[in-house]
Amino acid sequence: MEFVEPYLLWGSLAVAIPIVIHFWHQKQGKPLPWAATQWLTEKDQQQSRGLRIDNIPLLILRCLLLLVLALLVSQLVLNKSDQTEAIKTVHLVQPSAFVTDNFRFELDEAAKKGEAVYLANNELTPIASQSNQPVATTPFNALLLQTAINELPTETTNLHLYVLNSESLADVPAITVPQRFHLHSVIDSTSQPRPYLTAKDGKKLFINQAGKLTATNAISGLATPGVKLASAPSYEGTLHVLLQYANAPERQTVRAALQALMDVYALDLTIDEKPTRRAYDWVLTDKPPARLTPKTLYIVSANEQVPHPANVIYTNEHLTPQTSDRVVNGQLPEWLGQQLIQQYELNAQPHSLSKQALANLFVPSTKRSTSQQASLQSILLLLFVSLLLAERWLALTKNA
Repeated sequence: MEFVEPYLLWGSLAVAIPIVIHFWHQKQGKPLPWAATQWLTEKDQQQSRGLRIDNIPLLILRCLLLLVLALLVSQLVLNKSDQTEAIKTVHLVQPSAFVTDNFRFELDEAAKKGEAVYLANNELTPIASQSNQPVATTPFNALLLQTAINELPTETTNLHLYVLNSESLADVPAITVPQRFHLHSVIDSTSQPRPYLTAKDGKKLFINQAGKLTATNAISGLATPGVKLASAPSYEGTLHVLLQYANAPERQTVRAALQALMDVYALDLTIDEKPTRRAYDWVLTDKPPARLTPKTLYIVSANEQVPHPANVIYTNEHLTPQTSDRVVNGQLPEWLGQQLIQQYELNAQPHSLSKQALANLFVPSTKRSTSQQASLQSILLLLFVSLLLAERWLALTKNA
C-alpha cells in the first residue's frame, strides 16, 4: 500500500476533534441556585450548548469520515503482488536497419524464447523474422519513442530498449520507462556523406564532427579524416547577394558582416547594392519582398509577418549598432552564417551522448496504473459520501 501524496495523511489527526468534543459535551453542569421553578425536569443539570456528540455510533461515524477523507486526498494506491500478474518481457527496437543488424543476435534469441519484439513506432509493429528489416519511414525522435513506451503496461513489463546513441534523444528533459528496464545502445560509426558548398581556391565548406563550419584543405582538397563529403555540392559557384537598405549605416554594417564571412571562410560572394537582371541567391533588405523566389534566402530587417515562407527570415530589428544587440556584440557574421547553413542544409549529423548522460535520460516510472488508481479513488469517494449521509441521518435523528 502506497500514497501518492503521503504528507496529506497528517490530516487523519483530525479524528481527535470529534473525540475531544465528545468528552467536552459529556461534562456535568453546575447547580443553578436561581432555577427554583417546580416544572423543570432537571433542576441541577445545565444544557450543553453547541454540537452534542455523546452518541458512540455517531462518534465512530465521524472519525471514519475524517479517516476516509484523509485517504482520499492522499491518493491511496494498493500494491499488487508480483505473483498475481505475470511479468512480460518486451524488446523495443528503434526503426533502423543499423540498430537491428547490430543487435541481431539478441533479437533472434528473444524471438526463440517467445518474447515480444516490436519496432518503436506508433503502431508497435512486431518484428517476426530476420527477413523483416525495419525501415524508418519517418524521422525517429524522443517524443515518438515516449509514445511507443506509453503503449506498454508499466507494472507488468520488463522492457529491453535498443536505440541509436544520438543527442537528438536529449530533446526532451526525460524519457519515462517502466521500473524493469534495460538499455542497449549503439553508436553509428559509419560516416554519412556530408553536404557542402564550394568556396574560393577550390575549398569546400561543410560542418565538421564538432558541429562547426570548416573548409577542406586548400592544397589537398580533402576533408577532416573520418569525414566523407557528398558526391555533389549543395550549391556550386558564386553566391549572388543583393543589399537593399534605405539606411546607409545599416547597409554598411551588413556588408562588413558579409566581408567577415568571406575573409574567414573564403565564401565566394558577389555583392550588389542595386538590383540587376541576374537571379540572386541571397537578398538582405529592410522591406518585405513583393515577389519571392523559392530558392532565394531573404533576410528582412523588419517586424515579422505571419505567416511567411521558410526562406524569409525577419530580424525584428534594424541591423545597426544603435538598434541591434547582434551588431553590438559582434554576432552578426555568425548569425548570417547560420542562416546560410540552414538554407543549404549543411547542418551536422547528430552527435552521440556520453554513457552516463544517456542513462540519466531514462527515468523509471513510480506511478501506478491510472485505471487502478482511478477505480480505488472512486471507491473511497463512494464510501466517503455514504458515511457522510449516514452521519447526517443519525445526527438529525438523535438531534445531536
